[in-house]
Amino acid sequence: MTYPAYGAPPPNLRQPSRVELFFLTHAETGEPLVHGGALGVALAGAVLVDELLRPEPRIRLVGELVVVTTSSFSGDPVADWAVRTLDGRRMSALETSRPTQLRAALRALAVDAYQRTAAGLVAGDLVQEVTRRRALGGRRRYPPSDAAVIARVRGRLCSVLTGHTAPDPQTCTLGGLMLALNLTAELYLDGTGLDLRALLSWMVGRVGAEHPAVQQVITATDHLIAETAVAVYR
Repeated sequence: MTYPAYGAPPPNLRQPSRVELFFLTHAETGEPLVHGGALGVALAGAVLVDELLRPEPRIRLVGELVVVTTSSFSGDPVADWAVRTLDGRRMSALETSRPTQLRAALRALAVDAYQRTAAGLVAGDLVQEVTRRRALGGRRRYPPSDAAVIARVRGRLCSVLTGHTAPDPQTCTLGGLMLALNLTAELYLDGTGLDLRALLSWMVGRVGAEHPAVQQVITATDHLIAETAVAVYR
């Protein structure tokens, strides 16, 4: 099935934000398009947003603090790992989880967010793990099992940016994280005359009007990505 390059994509089931972000931040051949440290922070932000957008979220933001309200299992291994990681300071089952600063929570999740997300995609047969042997160690690539999946995810985001589809919280989150990673060129909308950075910033504000905590996570993620980039080039 085909559809116009910037028209509304066909309906299909959504994957979590972290999965969609993983696809958009990798080339069709499976190589990441940004530095690993920045990508880990972005995926950590996506994991937190996924949890905040659940019908019954297990975490909430209180000011700058991340609080785990319940550590029940959801069946999503990556989401459950994130909740367990943030809930690690609970001393007993009867004690309320000790809150964690948002930036500290993102840093804690960023350490393993890429590895956990990639492992989940491999287990679900959504990507293939390809290891290239080298003298100084192997380098892994994660090409998608479905060659069209990157275009579908990108098409949905572009459809919102061009006004063909109404914005939704998950797509707005994806746009905000792509902006934070400075990957606007990967949307292939440069020749349309659109001010992509302004539109993506609008999407962040749009999701924040309905879900202020989500905008707060995106903003904190953006700042940490910037700090990571500065550290890399020092």
